[in-house]
Amino acid sequence: MAIFLDDAPHVAGTVITLTTLAYLTFGLRVYCRVTRQSWGIEDWLMTAAAFPFAMLSIACLVSSFNGIGIHAWRLDQDENQKYKKQGLFWFFLFEVFYCVSIIPIKLSISFMLVRIAQNRKIYVYSQYGMMGIFTTMNLIAALYIIFQCNPVAAAWDTDLLIKGGKCNDPVILADIYYATTAVNIVTDWFTALLPIPLLWNVKLNLNAKLSVAAILGLGVFASLSACIRLKYTVNLTNSNDYLFGLSNIVIWGYAENGTGMFVGCVATLRPLFRRALNLGGSDTKSFGGPSAQKTPNGFPSQSRRTYFKSGDTSYEMSTVNSTREKKGPLTSITTGGQDEMTSISSEEENKVDFQKDGVLCSLSGILVSRQVNITHT
Repeated sequence: MAIFLDDAPHVAGTVITLTTLAYLTFGLRVYCRVTRQSWGIEDWLMTAAAFPFAMLSIACLVSSFNGIGIHAWRLDQDENQKYKKQGLFWFFLFEVFYCVSIIPIKLSISFMLVRIAQNRKIYVYSQYGMMGIFTTMNLIAALYIIFQCNPVAAAWDTDLLIKGGKCNDPVILADIYYATTAVNIVTDWFTALLPIPLLWNVKLNLNAKLSVAAILGLGVFASLSACIRLKYTVNLTNSNDYLFGLSNIVIWGYAENGTGMFVGCVATLRPLFRRALNLGGSDTKSFGGPSAQKTPNGFPSQSRRTYFKSGDTSYEMSTVNSTREKKGPLTSITTGGQDEMTSISSEEENKVDFQKDGVLCSLSGILVSRQVNITHT
């Protein structure tokens, strides 16, 4: 049995939509990072967030069938009395897992920016400061929510209050909500705007800069969800139509987490977007390993090598360290804006035939080969 009326369908629709988007992009993130061999601490944090976010999704979805979003006059009917207790129980789980899941989600995004900033200490330290602030505030909120009643079950079982259980004034919980939401809003905006100065002097064309800034700036949407939820926090003190009023808190609280996870994962998919949309930018790919000039996110590093330009496309010159084991000519083939380097130890290992005049004729068009003879003494 379930009750699915009034605002309950809005809760369920929000959860289903954002859950699908969040876990779809999370799967693409894992694929992208594993195939590029660029798994980092931010990926571990987002993976750690996947479990509490799943619990949050379950709590929100089940609550929409068990009293959340239902008007009080419906719940006062004898056949619906049980949904009062069930609705409070699932809202309690929502509150706890909201705080638990948002911490690793925001930490993942923050560490991604720290990796991009690298040695720019002012940005790194300021981001660490923001991490400490929102982590501390959300932990305080989670602990207060769990232990606001004695026993804990009195938070959803009002019969225990009659038997001597006690709960703190709902106004205190509302104040905790206001403080936590305010901290999350400030840190979200800080994180969303930080890419602007980070990318200001990076050697990228305008389209690439705009694409990276737009992806990272999507965190503003998570902040907007928090701002809207702030408006409905007053419903925590509304005893007349309590469970109906909680629906907007659940919707926008879940949207804040779901959007955060979606944005955090989309920001790591730039290599896929670049391949699909040809976004451009500077990139050097070498056989045998990932580019040394990119962060694991696919974004440009602040530490750049020497480069030169040909038309509108940037080509970066890779450093070649010769060893006695790497004998034979070194051939560089420049195609599509990338300088791909490979070592050829013998003519048999070279799968491409070069003519003596230095022009490659086995492929369509003309490609110029560059041959460097290295003599070991």
